[in-house]
Amino acid sequence: MRYIFVCISVFLILALVRGFYAVLNNPKSPEKGMVFLPKIICILGVVCNVVFIIPAIITLFGDYDLWVFIVFIMFSLLGSALIIAFCNCRITYDENRFIHKNFFGVKRLFEYSEVTSIKENMHEKFLYIGKHKVMIDEYSIGGKEFILYVKKKYRQLHNGMSIPKVYKTKHDIFNGNINDAGGFIFVYILMFAAFFATLVVLVDYAFFSPFTPDNTIKQNLCFDFYSETSNEMVFKSTDNTIYKISFNDEEFDADVIKNICDGKTYVTVYSKMITPDDEEDYYSIKAVAYNDEYLLSFEQTNTWHTQDSWIIIVYVSVFLVIWCIYVVLSIIVGRNPKKYSRKVVKIFFRDGYVRY
Repeated sequence: MRYIFVCISVFLILALVRGFYAVLNNPKSPEKGMVFLPKIICILGVVCNVVFIIPAIITLFGDYDLWVFIVFIMFSLLGSALIIAFCNCRITYDENRFIHKNFFGVKRLFEYSEVTSIKENMHEKFLYIGKHKVMIDEYSIGGKEFILYVKKKYRQLHNGMSIPKVYKTKHDIFNGNINDAGGFIFVYILMFAAFFATLVVLVDYAFFSPFTPDNTIKQNLCFDFYSETSNEMVFKSTDNTIYKISFNDEEFDADVIKNICDGKTYVTVYSKMITPDDEEDYYSIKAVAYNDEYLLSFEQTNTWHTQDSWIIIVYVSVFLVIWCIYVVLSIIVGRNPKKYSRKVVKIFFRDGYVRY
């Protein structure tokens, strides 16, 4: 498994190098007969990749849970996707034909006579060539000039007729009633993926990542001070290091732990290092052993850990359900906006997006 993630990291680094090279070699001004994405796309991809690939590699080879690496690598992959799109998504054209290169680097050659229709959304345009589709983003350098040229060539080839416009496509969930349907679908999927990924990480953290002797710091020490609140015990070792036990069990017997705070009794403590922003660093105790018996067991702290995580899991689940309901309602309204009042439509779509 680690070998696979090393390969992914190498791929991300290669994408990063390619991104730097592409930025340095990108034309400084639009070239006639070319359509390509602006340099800022690649710069954002490089920055995103750098910001997340470094901590991803650190967590891969460090003593961290696997899900931490996966979170960093997912964001890094997003940056790499921007770099790949900048390098590959291009169109070159002349008087007779145009060549479209897609995200995966696959090139297709088309004649202007093969163009069958065009779909013009608010933020992108689509040329349809039979079963193939070519997207031109509104921010593409040279994109507007290319569209105008295709329209001109189409009129020349079809006795002055304009390219037929398409409003509704086979996969348009809004039946052609909403501009930039693809943008809405992207946001729907992105938000769902974000909520779902968060939920998966939380569930894994709560139920499948228990504290054990293997993933905690083992120390032999003695305590000479403690204080207690309703759900927390704070200890100080003889070397003035702070340790804490957070618990949510009213039946937890803290007296057993208190009795060892005499500055003489050595115990084995298993803990995690915590570095909060607003207070000094401390160790969060996950288990305490004395004379080969647990005064505080991993089973107890794992139970508290799961119980504490439940409230967050419930909140994220509620937000996920609300988002799904919102998406379903927006699709229902978007498929037939004339059926609903303008106030209802504005809940889901801003002015300018709806085709009445």
